Amino acid sequence: MSSPRWGWFVVAPMLLGAALCLVTRSRSPDGRPLPSARQEAPRGEAPREGASRRAPEEPPALAGSAEPAEAVGGLPLVGPSPDDRHDGPAHPHPTTPRHLEIQHENGLVALLNDAMSARNGARMRELLNEVRRTHPGDANGLQDGYGIIADCLEAPGEASRAAAEGYHARRRASTVRRFVRTICLEGG
Repeated sequence: MSSPRWGWFVVAPMLLGAALCLVTRSRSPDGRPLPSARQEAPRGEAPREGASRRAPEEPPALAGSAEPAEAVGGLPLVGPSPDDRHDGPAHPHPTTPRHLEIQHENGLVALLNDAMSARNGARMRELLNEVRRTHPGDANGLQDGYGIIADCLEAPGEASRAAAEGYHARRRASTVRRFVRTICLEGG
């Protein structure tokens, strides 16, 4: 007599064997995992079949230096080479002046967002002046958006609404656009 329980005694070893086969195929002969398709092939290797033949795009030029900053907090910097010293506490990667510049700008933007949430137009204007002074490049027009929001909070009226409508129409990809709409155009 055949029962469903006996069927599992046949199917379970087959499933286990298939799983083991897949696991062993996903490793190289020396036991290390193979790189995934999203990882870049090591230099000197030819690209795999089906891989894109286009040359990788160059990253945009950085405004600051790419040289490592001094050791932060007195801890030494550790390089990526296996020959670099890896004993004791150290920073896992160098912090460049460009990293510090980005951190500073992100901190100011966070403060701007806090002032915007508190509906404090005067504080937004102070922070905006600091952002414009320390980070003059504004390819995305975020500084203009924050300035319009500060205008709407400090002096609501036709002039600030017209500026908000213009920004909302022009800056379709701006991350500040929704706040311009909510605060200036919808009165939120």
